[in-house]
Amino acid sequence: MNKAIRPRYLILTAMMIASISAGVPSVTHANSGSGAFGGLSSIFGSKSQDILPVHEAFGVTTTQDGERLTVQFRVTDGYYIYQDKIALKLPDGVVAGQWQFDQSPNWVDDPQFGRVAVFESDVIATTTLASTQAITDTAIGLKWQGCAKAGLCYPPETTNVTVSLAANPDAVKAMQADGMADNNQADTKADTPNTANSATQATSQDNTNLSADIIGTDGTALPSAERYTLDHSYTPSQAGSSNPVMMIGLLFLAGLVLAFTPCIYPMLPIVANIVAKQRSSSAKRGFVLSTAYGVGVASAYGILGALIAWFGQALGITAWFQKTWVLAIVAGLFVLYAMMMFGWVQIRLPSALANLLQQNATRADDKLGSITGSYLAGMLSALVVSPCVSAPMAGALTAVAGSGSAVFGFLAMFALGLGLSVPLMVVGAMQGKYMPKAGAWMDKVRQFGGLMLLGVALLMIERILLNSLMLVLWAVWFLVLCLWFWRLSKMGFRVLSVLSAIWAGCLMAGASMGATDAWRPLNTTQSTTGYTQTYPDMHITTLYELDQILATRQKVLVDLTADWCIECRIMERELFTHRPAALSDYQVVKLDITETTDESRAVLARYQLFGPPALLIYQEGKLEQVLLGQVKRADFEMALVK
Repeated sequence: MNKAIRPRYLILTAMMIASISAGVPSVTHANSGSGAFGGLSSIFGSKSQDILPVHEAFGVTTTQDGERLTVQFRVTDGYYIYQDKIALKLPDGVVAGQWQFDQSPNWVDDPQFGRVAVFESDVIATTTLASTQAITDTAIGLKWQGCAKAGLCYPPETTNVTVSLAANPDAVKAMQADGMADNNQADTKADTPNTANSATQATSQDNTNLSADIIGTDGTALPSAERYTLDHSYTPSQAGSSNPVMMIGLLFLAGLVLAFTPCIYPMLPIVANIVAKQRSSSAKRGFVLSTAYGVGVASAYGILGALIAWFGQALGITAWFQKTWVLAIVAGLFVLYAMMMFGWVQIRLPSALANLLQQNATRADDKLGSITGSYLAGMLSALVVSPCVSAPMAGALTAVAGSGSAVFGFLAMFALGLGLSVPLMVVGAMQGKYMPKAGAWMDKVRQFGGLMLLGVALLMIERILLNSLMLVLWAVWFLVLCLWFWRLSKMGFRVLSVLSAIWAGCLMAGASMGATDAWRPLNTTQSTTGYTQTYPDMHITTLYELDQILATRQKVLVDLTADWCIECRIMERELFTHRPAALSDYQVVKLDITETTDESRAVLARYQLFGPPALLIYQEGKLEQVLLGQVKRADFEMALVK
């Protein structure tokens, strides 16, 4: 290698490493590990981590010395407790001052609540009690809530504390006059933590009264040694990142496809100018400069992806991706992106902003002959051209916003930008001699991208619409794909056209027979022979209703579900549409926790669950089995006959 060129290759390599490093945030948040390595492990998958039951992850010890109440919280490494969730539920006539802590809290970006104050190690909290009348061995409720750094938060807990106080009405009046005690100010609802005030009220009038022990309906405690496994390689909110390596690779290929659309042409004069500015007419030199330009383009996209993913996590966007209405909006966005690819809709930046970006890109013209100048020109050019490629880029941004990982967001969008820039690098190396001419074939590439975006929209809708109508929508899509392939008039495309038509026919046939699985449209042979419904299904929302049912039925199957739970809908289709014969003897109960209420939190607390889906199998009032997460049909049938 030419000695004059070698340092520039080293600079270029360092630039690429720096670009990737820029996308790795140093901030630690609730669903990542520590620092960059924790983020990378969350992307590429890590070993399953045991999530401790709440009373093993945390411990509470209380002591009273006169009017002073001291609470010591034991916090296991890898967990934390919310500062503003610590509160007392006091009887009438008893007040408490503000909590005093033996250490300052840390601030974390919680996946559910945003930026909140927490304690990540053992902490001691003290407060002063006062009562208008003497009380002896009176129970008060100590409320608190904790979370695992792995990204799962426990329901609020209430620990009963017995206190004795002498009558001291003057102290009560003094505390109320000084604003130190106000039983009506604290708000300890699980879904609305106080993130603004650093001072923590010690009192609460919330009527939630959950037992500190997790008690089964038969009056015995559920096994405390039981562990629940969290697999970091997949969570429902990761919006397509269950196989992040594959997704990053696909985005790189998507960038390659975009490179052959007319949108890339505004970059060509810049690349040509970069090559022209070089002092020596060397293919290596042209490749180095154009690669620096391409890395700049990819870096701009990567930084944008990291910002979208990071702020999406901090603002709680990841939690929204379980909701039906959010999925519907995202599907609508992909339809809009497809219309933009077809040229039916045009959305561009305001002319003033576009002109400003263009002027800044032009100012870098004098430095285009250097690696640094080419890199900066690439970053600015990405901003100028992004309105043209906004349809696919916005689709990718929508996906990374739901991932919750800034590292994944950076790498995903960096891959898209790098794929987009590969032809530019080739052009730089070949000095522009072999650039294909614009023509109708480039329009075909753009149309194909639009069809693929419509397919993505259908994939989103499929998580909402779990019936035969979904098969009809897929059949229409495959028919459109069939016609598009046929019009290309090439033998290979004609074969694809015929295959698309055959699959569309299978989908229509499956829809007519009541099938609901678009990928197995003719699989309607599941037999309901042998199943007889002994009891009608019951839909409830409270533990009181459940206890009444358990007292009157020998066998009960409790399906813990929620409207926003996508896996619950899939299980409804796969397990309960065609019911096995073994389910005949069971009373099926749908326990709905769609709304976050005291009752729904009590349900999760009793069974020490983090949320739906879950299947609870009772026999003679005793909880025999708990099936967590999305359950396969084979496992379901096996559990029923045990």
